[in-house]
Order: sequence, then C-alpha cells, then structure tokens
Amino acid sequence: MTGSTDYPKIERAIHMPSVSDMALFVFFSGVLLLAAWIAGTGRVAYVFAMLIVAAAFGYAVLDLLGMEIRRQTRD
Repeated sequence: MTGSTDYPKIERAIHMPSVSDMALFVFFSGVLLLAAWIAGTGRVAYVFAMLIVAAAFGYAVLDLLGMEIRRQTRD
C-alpha cells in the first residue's frame, strides 16, 4: 500500500493551463502594459488606452462565461 491511510488519495479537479492559455495571458498582459504606457503619453492616448483595457475586461468576462458554460455541460 502506498501513501498513508490518514490522508487518502483525493482526486482534485485542478485545471492546468495549456500552452495556448499561457500565450493568451502573455499577449493580453502585453496589451495591458502597452495601454498603460500609452496612457502616460497624453489625453487622447489615455482614452485609447482605456478602450483597450475595457476590451481586455470584456474578453475576461466572456472567457469566464465560456468556462462556466463548459463546466455546466460537464456536470
């Protein structure tokens, strides 16, 4: 018998991110940093940067909704 009887094997449902998930994270982090850099350059650029940030937040919400829908269909 492997392991301790005090701590039985627990199956965990931890989502490990794929390479494409990590690439999307790096890309959108870069977009966010670009938006912050542009925001420091002027008033018109600030509005443009805030539109980029709003789009990033919108994507995050859509991604979360998609994840919840997938989770609902698996259960």
